[in-house]
Amino acid sequence: MKKQNTKYLMLTALGLIAFHFLIVVLHSIAHEILAVKASAAQLAFIFPVIIAAPVAAGFLLLKFEKAGAWMVTVSLSGSFLFGLYYHFIAHTIDHVGHVTNLQPAFWSGMFIATAYLLAFSEILGALAGVLILIKQSQFSKDYAARTSF
Repeated sequence: MKKQNTKYLMLTALGLIAFHFLIVVLHSIAHEILAVKASAAQLAFIFPVIIAAPVAAGFLLLKFEKAGAWMVTVSLSGSFLFGLYYHFIAHTIDHVGHVTNLQPAFWSGMFIATAYLLAFSEILGALAGVLILIKQSQFSKDYAARTSF
């Protein structure tokens, strides 16, 4: 039963990774259409941590559960902190309050909606990674207890 719960958590994490990737694509399109350009330093974080690492973590989850769970947790936590700062705290062109006034209105709405959806998917994805690690740790302890002499 415990291994089944871990499998459910893994499927949830994979679904959240796929959802996150879709939202990243839509958010990136909104960035381009609204001419809200990321700096070179931001792009150096965005591509490896926000785009590539969660996808790689999804593949790792399938073969190396513990490494994948760690990568999901770390990458989506980092993504959340980055988005929280740039979309909701720092008063830059990337702040949702600034984007509200940009045209076309559809894409400013898309930018804002996807900023919130990214935060939502990142928190839930990181939580799923943590829960996988906890369940895996409990499963390992139970297995060790049953096999010790």
